[in-house]
Amino acid sequence: MPTGCKELIPLENPDQLHQHLYMDRVQWLSLGDNLKKSIIIIAALCCAALCFDAMAEDSTSTSKLTILRADSGKNLSDMNLSLYSAINDFGISGINVGEAVKFTAPNAGWKLNWIEVMGWSGFNNTTQTFPSDRNFLIEIRDKDYNLLYKFADEQNNYFLSTTPPTGFSAIEIPALQVTGDFYVVFYDRGAMGIAMESDSGTGNSYFFMNGQMIPAQFKMTDTNETIKVNWMIRAVGK
Repeated sequence: MPTGCKELIPLENPDQLHQHLYMDRVQWLSLGDNLKKSIIIIAALCCAALCFDAMAEDSTSTSKLTILRADSGKNLSDMNLSLYSAINDFGISGINVGEAVKFTAPNAGWKLNWIEVMGWSGFNNTTQTFPSDRNFLIEIRDKDYNLLYKFADEQNNYFLSTTPPTGFSAIEIPALQVTGDFYVVFYDRGAMGIAMESDSGTGNSYFFMNGQMIPAQFKMTDTNETIKVNWMIRAVGK
């Protein structure tokens, strides 16, 4: 469990996140009530009906596609969302720490077609500039953590905006057949912040480090309470 985690900091000015990202010191940044009211699902490769169904249930089907969710199942506007980077808690070693989510294939022969991730590269309102391109990494692993697929790309190709995230970004992969439980592992590598739901933890989110899945949970410094979080990652396939 990461130690020394600080209390969630309200995101009153987007420059706050920009500064933390650029200094590899991404703090927990609350997206605030305004973001809660404005969050909508935007999936670049999904049709509008698919996006609507993504908010309805843990597993929903539209046009033969199935969206797998491991979050609380609430509407995005009702979630307590924050941005996180492993660099904050693990230092430079955080580039090798992944935010992982466990899913279960809904049926035999099911194939994963793309991943949906909510995250943000950051933006400097003062200089009106985006951060430089840096790589994130995605891995797909089976129930025994064996690597099935790996993909790296620049964060600005998916998470570029002048404001905090308003939905999910879709990352397409070659159709990959998965069976039973599998894991989607996202390495932010300090290039960006990934959204997490900091209440109603389902127990399906982990840190993947040193070949082990460690439950994603934090101890709050003010209350000494341990909370589970949900990484905002979804799996889409058919």
